[in-house]
Amino acid sequence: MLPFLKRHKEETLLFFIGMLVVTTFNAMMLCYNYEAWVNPKVGFWTAFSSKFEVSGFDCFTYIIISKWRPLYVLSRHPLLAMMVWPLSQLNVLLRDITGINCTIHIVAAVWGMASLCSWMLFYHLMRRTMSLRFSESLLLTLFFFSFSHVMLTLFTPDHMTLTLPILLIAVILAARAVRRGTLMPWWQTMLLCFVSTGITTTNCVKIYLADLFASWRRCSFREWLRRSLAYLIPLALITAAYIWQTHTTQKEEERYAENIITKRSARDSVFAEMIQQSLEKTKEVHSSQIIDIDGLTNTEYHIDRLPSLFENVFGEGFILHETCTLKDANRHRPVLIRYTNPVNYVFEAILLLLFIIGIWHGRRNRIVWMTLSMFLFDMFLHVGMNFASADVYIMTAHWAFVIPICIACTLKSGGSRVRTATLAAVLVLTMYMWIHNTYLTAEHLLKLNL
Repeated sequence: MLPFLKRHKEETLLFFIGMLVVTTFNAMMLCYNYEAWVNPKVGFWTAFSSKFEVSGFDCFTYIIISKWRPLYVLSRHPLLAMMVWPLSQLNVLLRDITGINCTIHIVAAVWGMASLCSWMLFYHLMRRTMSLRFSESLLLTLFFFSFSHVMLTLFTPDHMTLTLPILLIAVILAARAVRRGTLMPWWQTMLLCFVSTGITTTNCVKIYLADLFASWRRCSFREWLRRSLAYLIPLALITAAYIWQTHTTQKEEERYAENIITKRSARDSVFAEMIQQSLEKTKEVHSSQIIDIDGLTNTEYHIDRLPSLFENVFGEGFILHETCTLKDANRHRPVLIRYTNPVNYVFEAILLLLFIIGIWHGRRNRIVWMTLSMFLFDMFLHVGMNFASADVYIMTAHWAFVIPICIACTLKSGGSRVRTATLAAVLVLTMYMWIHNTYLTAEHLLKLNL
């Protein structure tokens, strides 16, 4: 092992730092309502949905692995339930052996490995793709994972954790193709498109954008059109899986849910009233949609965009608010909250300034424009169309990697004074966000068990 460690000492150090960070956060998550989830006294839905509240992330993964049910919205996550099915079977086996529900342990292990992959991939992106020094790559890796809603993906049972490493792989492979003056191999793009779209439908657009910028001016129009049409293959497979699930598992789930609601409503008048109120609220929500079709719900027009940008997109997504910390906007948190400490607005302004300066320094860098296109696509969805704008900050991991990539361009092309000032600003921001976000996260996860 010694020769291997000497050859890969940078990666080894990063691996152990990442392992420490991921393990610590997942250990805190295991402490969050541990007894109520490993030995539930009620049904799995009630046990998890009544106790789980982390910033708007859902607990469907916990419920599905505990007792397999296709709870994900099929139009947004067409293959995710099928991907999780083997873990539910593993939980059945472990439950027979241990006598407890091992769901949270399985999620901590599998989602923790995905988070560790994201950690290592991002370092690779900074060190090998952007060609930064070791210290700069380490600092920007710590900087990226100090963003509050990137940090949360390290331990929450959400699809964001699975999407992030795939998007980082796409950026790395596209950047490698740009550097070598070649095209991304078609099998790579097809595989990335199939897996990422199966997790979250909109990921196919980002894989296509990565492929488009990698092949820009390197293939004829006919070849570009042929590459574009090839995306119909994974999309057709996903569509077939969607149709099959709609007529099988989804119908079974609907019948199962209706049966439970009917039986409980018959014996519990309070529950029946809650269901009626829920139906009325659903009708009200649908009436306020910009586009009211399956998969594009939550496009609410009444949420102000500019305050949401400052308080949610570039606010809560990076620095947690001190009030209603990690509360769900669909339950106990107002959509817009102001920071009680004005210093947070100063740090937010510095972050935005670093982003803008980085865009200027990377204006001729194709990797910057590739990742900016992904960022602009998300902004079109979540700010332009107000899709899921009530808790838009939970999408941060889908696009926030563009900021350290732009900062990397400043470090590479800026003068010595600009470089020093940028590193100092990033260091201060990183230290503050790690301390601030970790403290508030630990307080939320651990105090509930006191």
